[in-house]
Amino acid sequence: MTSVIRAATTRPAGSGPARTPRPRLRRRLRGAAGVVVVLAVWALLTETGVLDTQNLPTIPAVLSALGDSATDILASLGTTLEAMFIGLVVASVAGGALGLAVGLSAWADAATDVIVRMMRPMPSLALIPVAILLAGLGTTMTSGLVTFAAFWPVFINARYGARQVEPRLLDTGRALHFGRWELIWRVVVPSTAPAITTGVRIAVSMALVVTVSVELVAGTGGLGGYVLAAEQGGSIPQMYAGIIVGGAVGWLLNLAFTAVTRRALRWEAATARGGEA
Repeated sequence: MTSVIRAATTRPAGSGPARTPRPRLRRRLRGAAGVVVVLAVWALLTETGVLDTQNLPTIPAVLSALGDSATDILASLGTTLEAMFIGLVVASVAGGALGLAVGLSAWADAATDVIVRMMRPMPSLALIPVAILLAGLGTTMTSGLVTFAAFWPVFINARYGARQVEPRLLDTGRALHFGRWELIWRVVVPSTAPAITTGVRIAVSMALVVTVSVELVAGTGGLGGYVLAAEQGGSIPQMYAGIIVGGAVGWLLNLAFTAVTRRALRWEAATARGGEA
């Protein structure tokens, strides 16, 4: 609906701006080149003996450990992803809804400003003792801390997006005789969707970091627990294998979320191009 309103309130555009040829492919090639450089430096430092392979194993040793421990790593990863996604879903729903509510109300925005400024900088790991007292050790405790950490980027982006809705869109909605809730659902929510999506994208990476960190510190299992157990048991190649899997999963999650949101919000990009022409 917002795209229709935008089209009605913008002048007809001519041909869109020229597209840069294959910018996405160039970015991917540069990213791949960076990975190759890091692997080459790693191989050079370990194969030449500059670094002790007891502390930094060779790439073949880590790959061998990854193959040997694949079953254990995947089981640990499943526990991590479960806790992460529970916390992320709760944070996204609560952060988006409360952010919209606060952003649409000057009174609520002023009333929550001090609380937001106090709680937002609080590191989740500092709340582990409180979380253990409230929920014990386990998935519930980890998910709660993930929810706390992932809530803030979604909430803040939703609040900012609600406050930045274009007045002409609201005026057009009122001219179409939208009631308050219809105006929110058909104008405000679509207009703030890109901002909320940005918040969720930040929260995805943050949620994985917090999940693994809590597992490392509190010893609640999962991928962080696997890495910790491997380090304490002297299985250094297995430790690095777990770390690499965690990094790869974070990259894949970000890639998947970006692709999904790009498709879901195609209307926003098309509208923006039409408005700029």
